[in-house]
Amino acid sequence: MNNFFHRGIFPQASEAFDKIAETYDEWYDDNPLFDCELRALSEVTSVSPLSLEVGVGSGRFSQALGIRYGVDPAPGLLRLAKRRGVQPVQALAEALPFKKSSLEQIFFIFSLCFLEDSFKALQEAAAVLKTGGLLIIGFVPKHSSWGVCYEQKKQKGHPLYKYASFFCLQNLLSNIDKAQFRIEGGTSTLFQSPKLKKYRTEKPVKGLLSRAGFIVLAARRL
Repeated sequence: MNNFFHRGIFPQASEAFDKIAETYDEWYDDNPLFDCELRALSEVTSVSPLSLEVGVGSGRFSQALGIRYGVDPAPGLLRLAKRRGVQPVQALAEALPFKKSSLEQIFFIFSLCFLEDSFKALQEAAAVLKTGGLLIIGFVPKHSSWGVCYEQKKQKGHPLYKYASFFCLQNLLSNIDKAQFRIEGGTSTLFQSPKLKKYRTEKPVKGLLSRAGFIVLAARRL
């Protein structure tokens, strides 16, 4: 899984994640924030056998949710995902190697903000989803307390967040609409402050609430 290195198209964000793959993966261990995010995702949909996570990373979300396929450019992360039972595919989100109208669900969980062309990735998702298929996006709203916190880390040159471009809820909804999807709703979580010394598990709230630190939205392919 190193073709992208040789072809010189390895995205900077993916390379940054790959360099610290093991450390990044350990963040999820016994982490209440991960539990919050999983609860919010689980509220939105039941996972289909024909499901894909774009930007699968080390496979933590795919393993927990039962997502079958995982796309990522980073070979080190894909090896970890494979160990968790995910079928790994080394590819870019902007060029998915799946047949047109072949999948039923596509997940972007924290990955959309790290892509070089997020709108093209949404168009790719629309192309490989069946009509009526689901797009599920989990993201940090730009103007939430968590978004502001991560933006500050970005400005200080954080090794990962310096590659992120966070979305305002309305701008993301507009792009999803332009990519030929219909918004169906979602859930919100992480209303606690990112400055707490100890985090707690939260029950997700229905709806797309921009003050939440993590929103999961679902959209149907037209």
